[in-house]
Amino acid sequence: VGQSGVTGGSLRETQCINRSLSALSDVLGALAERRSHVPYRNSVLTHLLEDSIGGDAKMVMFVCVAPTSQYTAESVRALGFGSRARQVQRGQAKKHRQQ
Repeated sequence: VGQSGVTGGSLRETQCINRSLSALSDVLGALAERRSHVPYRNSVLTHLLEDSIGGDAKMVMFVCVAPTSQYTAESVRALGFGSRARQVQRGQAKKHRQQ
């Protein structure tokens, strides 16, 4: 948020996105550690993605990094997030057929 220099409505939107990403990180951490409780309901984003993240589906995550030194810190944080997401082992994807 500090680097972007946004204000007003854009600042609020950025803060909400950061909170949602933090909640997603918490969920991925709980799944990676195979905790009995996974905090899906801590965010609208994680609640909506619950079936995709924690069900029998496979998850693919894309991480964007900037090639310039100006955004090195942000790129390193994004790669750390991707690394944590990679630690989640969900097993074989299963096909469900609706009847």
